[in-house]
Amino acid sequence: MSDLEFGWFNHQFDLDIFDPKIYAESFFLPSLGDLLLNAIALTWVSLFVYTNRKKYELPGWLQRSKSAGLIFHVLLLAIFAAFAYLIDDIFFGLIYNSRIAFEINIINLDWISWVCVLLLCLAWFNIYLFAIVFIKLTLKLNVTNKERLVLFIASLLIFTVFRLFTEFTAFFIVCALLLFLLGYNIYIEQRRFSVLIFASSFFCMAFITSVKYIRFTDIRERNLRAKVAEKLETTDDPKVINAIDIFESGVKGNEYVINYFKDSAYVSRTVLQNYIEKSFLDGFLSHFEVSMYTYNAQGDEVQPSGTKLSYFTELVRAGALKTPESGYFYRINDTFGYQNYFGIIPIFEGASILGRLVVELKSQPYNYNQRFPELLIDGKARSENQDNNYSFAFYNKGVLVNQSGKFTYDLINRSFNAPVGKIHILNDKEKKINHLVFAPTASKIIVISKERITYVARLAALSFFFLVFILFSFLVYILIWFLKNMENSAFGWFSINKYLMINANQILYKTRIQVSIIFAVVVTLLVVGWATFYNISEEYKKQQADQIRDKIRKLQVSYEKQISNSGILLDAQAVVDFNQFADVNTAFLNLYSLKGELLMTSIPRLYDNGIVGKKMGPVAFITLGKLKTSEFINPAEKIGTFTYAAAYVPIRNNKNQTIAYLGSPFYGNQEDYDNTIGLFLNTLINIYALVFVAIGILAVFLANQITNPLTFIQESIRQTKLGRRNQPIHWSRHDEIGSLIKEYNKMIAALEDSA
Repeated sequence: MSDLEFGWFNHQFDLDIFDPKIYAESFFLPSLGDLLLNAIALTWVSLFVYTNRKKYELPGWLQRSKSAGLIFHVLLLAIFAAFAYLIDDIFFGLIYNSRIAFEINIINLDWISWVCVLLLCLAWFNIYLFAIVFIKLTLKLNVTNKERLVLFIASLLIFTVFRLFTEFTAFFIVCALLLFLLGYNIYIEQRRFSVLIFASSFFCMAFITSVKYIRFTDIRERNLRAKVAEKLETTDDPKVINAIDIFESGVKGNEYVINYFKDSAYVSRTVLQNYIEKSFLDGFLSHFEVSMYTYNAQGDEVQPSGTKLSYFTELVRAGALKTPESGYFYRINDTFGYQNYFGIIPIFEGASILGRLVVELKSQPYNYNQRFPELLIDGKARSENQDNNYSFAFYNKGVLVNQSGKFTYDLINRSFNAPVGKIHILNDKEKKINHLVFAPTASKIIVISKERITYVARLAALSFFFLVFILFSFLVYILIWFLKNMENSAFGWFSINKYLMINANQILYKTRIQVSIIFAVVVTLLVVGWATFYNISEEYKKQQADQIRDKIRKLQVSYEKQISNSGILLDAQAVVDFNQFADVNTAFLNLYSLKGELLMTSIPRLYDNGIVGKKMGPVAFITLGKLKTSEFINPAEKIGTFTYAAAYVPIRNNKNQTIAYLGSPFYGNQEDYDNTIGLFLNTLINIYALVFVAIGILAVFLANQITNPLTFIQESIRQTKLGRRNQPIHWSRHDEIGSLIKEYNKMIAALEDSA
């Protein structure tokens, strides 16, 4: 309670796990770390209750009374259901009230996501312990198993009817099945280990968790889409507003811009625009279409453009809206489906005005596709919940005015309708698309579309949780065994071997067959899976390297042609040409001298801000400059912890002399690799989980087929009595069992003859 009251952990340790920005739900659950501590404390209590379960005694009248026993059963069912609902509510809050990335992708899961997985395992562990304790208590009651079954089915039917009138899902049926399996294992099987019950129980847990996970993430995602739709109604994007504010601050006092207005012959307007675009208009403003106009202090054009300053001042008078947090930018009103900003920025030298720079920005709606890695995006504006899989459509008076994304929309609106100011969800089962429709006014419709959650994704979640829960159970079993035996002074490898030998001798032959089959298959799957994963990942890396090599060679040839006549110039126009060359080829480019010094770059902010040094990488420089190779590809260049691939080639003149080095970083290379390999790994896990379940069922079937004859022989031998006539065992097949039975019948006949 001291941590809840004073936040001791969060103040004493700078840990992300105690940061409420990641997760916070209530006073008792102010952070993910507090939730984990509460879960561990609850687990300790559950283990204490479970360990002392044999010491609990019920009153004598309760043990004798059948009606009281039945009521006690119902009460325990109600307590169990309430406990399950509490954990269900916490699980919902863990997804909905957090910024945790809940992706069932092993490669993309960070340590915070694994903490959440651990919390789920602890939750199910607590449910299991309480269920066992409750069932053990009911063994002392005067209630038969038949009566328990009737009571259980009746309670389930009553609850099912109730949920049919509220909200029915398969969640309740599977919960009941899990409880039935646990009860069957205790009431009927006397807690004997069974692979079928073991696998079925974990399958139920995984099914329940995956269903809830899919449902809760879907609710969270739809809520996010609703916020996006409402944000689109206002047109102003906070990320863009923040970027405009930074742009204004940078341009006003920039020496390069001031020199242009002091002397218009300093550089051309095209060169100025290129400089401003590369220096200030990357990040969130990079997808805007940019136009720039320059005017002197009297309002006349510095260099002819055909657009007078009065055009923009009239827009202000006509009702253009001032953008928040900006001193000089306005948004043109009634631009539904896109954003159109313009800024009239005065340029001063001291107290005297030199002129005005007008910047016009026109964008596509809510474009998520950024070319830059996260380290180039302004930290204040970074969104935690962006989703690159959205498609957008804007309808005005029933006509499509703009769209983005991969989904195809009708030019005339025939399908999307919603009450004004309300959100409407529309499912297209044929195209497997989910549409969120929002009508800001009677004539305008905003549609945000996303692919529905596929059955493959559902299977991936089920497989992931199934394997995680099984692994967790083994780890818990090993941990508990070690804790029990560590108190023994003779604890060591000898005692471990002795324990394993004793328990191995007590394992049934049927169980040995089941475990042997499953173990052999699992080992085979792991070996084959690892080999497949390794080969696929290496092959994909090779494909990426080939694509990079092909790209850099084309860039090399094209750039050598561009400079073949003039050579490499370093004036302002050459910088413009270099940046245009990079834009046309959709690449980030750096040009280095023969000494490895940066000459030109299409991403100057990286170097101006000191994120990357202005020297060529040492390995690339030595490989190209000293070893004289034709190219060099570094698959793992780094900026801090950010990893990306980069390629370098020499640039030659008409005399085939190397005059510079061209480098091209591929910032999306590692992310693309992680996504592709993660998808493959998820698919592999799905297949293996299904194979594991199938092999478990097959192992049970084969073990029963093998051991049934032995059980039959055991029962016949048990009924054999010396001194009287015994019936021979009949076996129709001529196999090993048949030979054994034949010898047994001979022995019985010989004993009877000698009697």
